[in-house]
Amino acid sequence: GLSRASPMMRQTAHALGRRAAAASKVAAAGLAESALVGSAARAPMHARGIASKVIAAEFVAPSASRFLAGAAAFGGLFAASATMATAVNLVDVETLPQAKAAVPKEKLPFSKVTLYQYDVCPFCNKVKAYLDYRGIPYDIVEVNPLTKSEIKFSKEYRKVPIVTVDDEQLNDSAHIIATLDERLGKIAPPGFIGGKAMTEKEEKWAKWVDAWFVHVITPNIYRTWAEAFKSFDYITERGKFGWVERQSVRLSGAVSMYLISQNVLKKRHGIEDERLELYKALEDWMENGVGGAAFCGGDKPNVADISVFGVLRAVKTFETFEDALANVKSVEGWYRRMEKEVGEATRTDGIAN
Repeated sequence: GLSRASPMMRQTAHALGRRAAAASKVAAAGLAESALVGSAARAPMHARGIASKVIAAEFVAPSASRFLAGAAAFGGLFAASATMATAVNLVDVETLPQAKAAVPKEKLPFSKVTLYQYDVCPFCNKVKAYLDYRGIPYDIVEVNPLTKSEIKFSKEYRKVPIVTVDDEQLNDSAHIIATLDERLGKIAPPGFIGGKAMTEKEEKWAKWVDAWFVHVITPNIYRTWAEAFKSFDYITERGKFGWVERQSVRLSGAVSMYLISQNVLKKRHGIEDERLELYKALEDWMENGVGGAAFCGGDKPNVADISVFGVLRAVKTFETFEDALANVKSVEGWYRRMEKEVGEATRTDGIAN
């Protein structure tokens, strides 16, 4: 047991023990409250005529949007219950992501950065990973995928992510990253490969993320009804939405994206077994993208590393992530190195990505 662990691991274990003892008192009180909330959640709910508008990120094409309108008529309430078990693994704290101070605003060539996003959107998570890596403080605005009222200022571009840099609007994740990277100039961390110094390898794999990897990840997120509903759990906790609005988004979003993934996205990209395609994509990335180095960028991550990491980090609480690490063993070492390089989130609301 702990007698064979490193001193740092033993200290971590004891600290976890003390926290667990304190948390048990809070949990006991929380159970009573949870029971009341659970009773309310089980009350009958009539979901007639929920109109699902376009749940559009960069990965939802116009043809999918037309299909989505029909999917919304499917209506009804799909309940999914799951039993969750949590295993606590003792790890040396040196292997965990290290807190990294955000770059002081006075040293940045702009004063305010705001990201308009859907929390689980792979393209949005690419941008968040880049901002975190560069230490750029940024505000988050969670967009309601039904009304999109938060991005009503964007008349023509109605997808996410959108980033506003001061008063300038930037669209499309690749363009956002390239523009910010060009403007940051000398602020770039040592060894960062980006902007004008972008190599052919970096460019190739960065394009691969957008052209293929994101489209493999998406049907994995919505592979089953249970996974589809879990992917919209964030809407019940984040964003400035009312209770009815939250439940409408969760229901119509989960139903629509499940049907779109199964009937549109998989067919469009020739995917039969989404898990198998995910494993093959990750094996390709590790063998040919990263190769024998620590990162695709060599000793330090490049834009391709950050993009793949961001897309994977988007699903780190889903079965997709667990299955990927279990079936492609080489990925975990690279992912943990990336966690340490990227560090903690620099978003201003203090929420972890």
